[in-house]
Amino acid sequence: MNKSRQWVERPVLLAHEIAAQVQRGEYSAASCVEQTIARIEQFNGDLNAMVIDCFDQARLDAKRLDALQAEGKTAGPLHGVPISIKECFFVAGTDCTIGLDLFVGKPSTEDGPLVRRLREAGAIVMCKTNIPQTMLWHESVNPVYGRTNNPWDTTRTPGGSSGGEAAMLAAGGSVLGLGNDLGGSLRVPAHFCGIFSLKPTNGLLPRNSSRGNMRGMEAMLAQPGPMGHCVDDLIRMFDVLIGDVHTVNDLGQSPVGRRDLPADLGCAGANIKIGIIQDDGFFAASPAIRRSVQEAGAALAKLGVEVIPFEVPNVELMVKLYMGAMTADGGFQIRHVLKGGRVHKPFARLAKTAGIPRILRPCIAAVLRMFGEQYQARSVSATGGLSAKWYWLLIDAMNRYRRQFTRAMQKQNIDVLLSPCFALPAMLHDDGVDLIPAASYSFLHNLVGGPAGMVPWSIIEEEEESDRKRVRDSVVRKAIATETGSVGLPVGVQVAALPWQEHLVLAVMRKLEEAIPRSQKEGRSEQ
Repeated sequence: MNKSRQWVERPVLLAHEIAAQVQRGEYSAASCVEQTIARIEQFNGDLNAMVIDCFDQARLDAKRLDALQAEGKTAGPLHGVPISIKECFFVAGTDCTIGLDLFVGKPSTEDGPLVRRLREAGAIVMCKTNIPQTMLWHESVNPVYGRTNNPWDTTRTPGGSSGGEAAMLAAGGSVLGLGNDLGGSLRVPAHFCGIFSLKPTNGLLPRNSSRGNMRGMEAMLAQPGPMGHCVDDLIRMFDVLIGDVHTVNDLGQSPVGRRDLPADLGCAGANIKIGIIQDDGFFAASPAIRRSVQEAGAALAKLGVEVIPFEVPNVELMVKLYMGAMTADGGFQIRHVLKGGRVHKPFARLAKTAGIPRILRPCIAAVLRMFGEQYQARSVSATGGLSAKWYWLLIDAMNRYRRQFTRAMQKQNIDVLLSPCFALPAMLHDDGVDLIPAASYSFLHNLVGGPAGMVPWSIIEEEEESDRKRVRDSVVRKAIATETGSVGLPVGVQVAALPWQEHLVLAVMRKLEEAIPRSQKEGRSEQ
């Protein structure tokens, strides 16, 4: 690991601590802003997490909030808290390009609803952070802003599509971040960078706060969500993002608030059962990731919670349905927005693959299998343009799978699942397209639609980098390359449930946070 260029730093104060001290007059919002700016300027030359600074407006906002505090008033639960925003969200006066030349120089005229709610709660927007081109893969690099590096090892990616956010948080440049998730985009970067995140239930939060990358695709719904350094901060930000559900009057947001968390998971009244997934049967997880899931389950078992194994039903079908929905237009929208602009080379290959005619796909897949490329063959077979007739049948198959998955959990009376979110640690740069199959653990909860959060559990130890067998498949070879030299990188545990069960997911995440091994906590604090 490239130890000489690590930039990992946990903030001295967490979001809820900053808000409390600023509101009591013990700490000024202006001081907090200046310290945050100084920290970002220290690391951003190496990491390129921030792509648009909002420092001037942040200073003005801090001055206003300090004046409000001097009058004995408070803006809300995030009063004086510095936050960062993923580039795709609408922030007044800033570009929202999703890495496309097409949208450069066309700044938003106003804040989107979620950014507006955050500001009204007292949050101070410090900057916007990097994303992948069109936000469709797990590496934050694009021709408009360049590449973002992982604070733990700059030869690796912080993930995507909320990778700039994860890098910013892991380096101590903000204490809360706003991202979104259609295929692991909140969870994979959190896993790669050692932070917390939460993807809410599909449709719970409004999606009109950001530029979409696949207009009209509603087979699965991208969900905004919080990223941060502790569960209590996630909860505080999540409640702000939900807003007043009594004012919801359109289909863009569900009129659903967060239910109270169970006070004690181990008590008889809580009656929570945990299911464990160490291997989904599609892409085997690295040894340290499997260990982390097992350890997290054991920590909950010590509290008196029942923990049992769970097998994902028909995982091959699940991945096929997910990929089929994501490419049902045959790559039309991707090619349309890329036309005439610069394209990141690995992503160009992904866009080209999406446009392969259906009639050719079986033959191409057969040839790939002959050469040992099993994962590429699966991807080619599962993707491609569909007619309206076949798209409707795909939606029906997705709904049937959702019911099958729900029945599987209910049959075992399982409330919450622990699993990997990605089968590997932080990837080497430019391997993100080839290693998309490793995100099968995340795809599951985008397809089923329930909430899923990440808890940073451990780091990879000596002698547990890889136990993967070498085969001809280039995807497996890249997985082994990712695992090689990964000692010291962070790994997380995914906590998920059926739709509308955020209270259970957050309750389990809070218990796991309390049980994170001391070696992991000390490893982060020493950076």
